[in-house]
Amino acid sequence: MNMITVPESIAIARPDPLLMQSADEFLAIARLSYGQIKSAEECEAAGEDLKSIKARQKQLEDARTSITKPLVDVQRAVNNLFRTPQDTLIEAERIIKRGILTYQEVEDRKHLEMEAAAAQALRKEREKLETQAARAQASGKFEVAEALRVSAAVMPERMEIATTVAKITGLSSRSTWRAEVTDKSALIAHVAGHPEWLNLLEPNMTALNGLARSQKSALALPGVKAVEERQLAARAG
Repeated sequence: MNMITVPESIAIARPDPLLMQSADEFLAIARLSYGQIKSAEECEAAGEDLKSIKARQKQLEDARTSITKPLVDVQRAVNNLFRTPQDTLIEAERIIKRGILTYQEVEDRKHLEMEAAAAQALRKEREKLETQAARAQASGKFEVAEALRVSAAVMPERMEIATTVAKITGLSSRSTWRAEVTDKSALIAHVAGHPEWLNLLEPNMTALNGLARSQKSALALPGVKAVEERQLAARAG
């Protein structure tokens, strides 16, 4: 196995307790002083404190990443070491599974075709017996006709044919079904006439949000309105 460089130990420095406690202090200030701003002076002071909070957030993030980065680097190196053989095995598994499924699909199709052919043969034999019964009836051979009709009546509708698909220990297959939209307009038209299926149509929020950003309050689309949300951005002082 190829060797990777992993340090024997990783020193993790405890973060400054005062830095950690400052978060509670800023929260207390925010709750006490800025829950309801009533003047321009208070708003200006709030802005200054907000910049200080942003600066403290950066300090905390720097302290956090100084601890996690060495750990993440080691994890990344280990993951990279194993990624290629893992991907190779996944591809091998995919090829084998696809081969088995293809074989099973072919055999299942043959099995269905054999059952259909057997059912057709039974149907023809039944029709033959019924025709013979009608002729016997017409000739006055009532007992023969009745016997032929009984024989036709007791014939099975289909014949069970044993499958030839091999059973592999520890391996099972199952079928799942999925929907594929082949005509979007037809689906929309159907849902328009049947509101109980409205959940089948999901709005394209990415496109709608794009229209709202470009058209703003001028957006005029039935069933849609543009909503303005104000956000405040702050940077460290």
